[in-house]
Amino acid sequence: MKYPLLISLLVVLSGCVPQQPHFPEAAFRIEAEARPWVIGHGGAKDLAPENTLLAFDTAYAIGVDMLEMDVCMTADEVLVTHHDETIDRMSDGSGRVIELTYADLLAFNFGEDFRDLNGDQPYAGGYVPIPTLEQVLSRYPDVSFNVELKNQGENGRRAAERLWALIQRLGLEDRILVASFHDEVLAHFRDISGYKVPTSSAESETEDLVFSGLSAHEYLVRPRAVALQLPTESAGIPLGTTRVVRSAHRRNMAIHYWTINDPDEMRRLIQLGADGLITDRPDLMWEVLHDMGW
Repeated sequence: MKYPLLISLLVVLSGCVPQQPHFPEAAFRIEAEARPWVIGHGGAKDLAPENTLLAFDTAYAIGVDMLEMDVCMTADEVLVTHHDETIDRMSDGSGRVIELTYADLLAFNFGEDFRDLNGDQPYAGGYVPIPTLEQVLSRYPDVSFNVELKNQGENGRRAAERLWALIQRLGLEDRILVASFHDEVLAHFRDISGYKVPTSSAESETEDLVFSGLSAHEYLVRPRAVALQLPTESAGIPLGTTRVVRSAHRRNMAIHYWTINDPDEMRRLIQLGADGLITDRPDLMWEVLHDMGW
């Protein structure tokens, strides 16, 4: 036999690679030739103040398949839908979310700095409250949710615990995809949930999955996630390619690209076989899908 040491090493390595967990609905992966999912980024960020009920209602009315949202934890451990560590960018207040209670946050207008497609600020001087995650998850009975945990470290782990408790209470195990850029937070969520909830891949995990596929060493990295969520380019490396899509699909993973707002790019990624696009303009994506025959 040729190369016996190499073959023996590969056998040993393959035995050390963790098996992919089983999820009852290996969902978020579409069938071949099926319509890709329309995923509203922050609801519909270009159409209404991001991560607010206005944005989620707008996206829901347009007809998204999944609402994507960012989640932060408050000082009194309430999960709210908000992107930044601070409230300065979107509201008329200031401060770190983790240092403010939910009651504190209700004093501020989270539509203050929103600009619509005409550049106007229709909610400046008004009042758009920050929602709790529970309000959002309870409001839309027939869509899925992509929840990204923004906290890290001990706060991130605590937020993961609060999220798992909420998912169980609302019975959302099969309608939610949990995400985080922070590997340790996502690992903690998987541990406490016993892999009962599908997750996407965190940052280091995503790098391992992508580059093992690009280098034809997929067998060395088995996914602990059901979805890859990627930009189309990172560090000068193109990721919106047939090779990356096929690598994800060979692992039975869905692949979602963000943040896609250009109709031509939407069409190109759909033709590549993307399972879904995360977009600030779900209305434009539906126009593209209609033009393509859906």
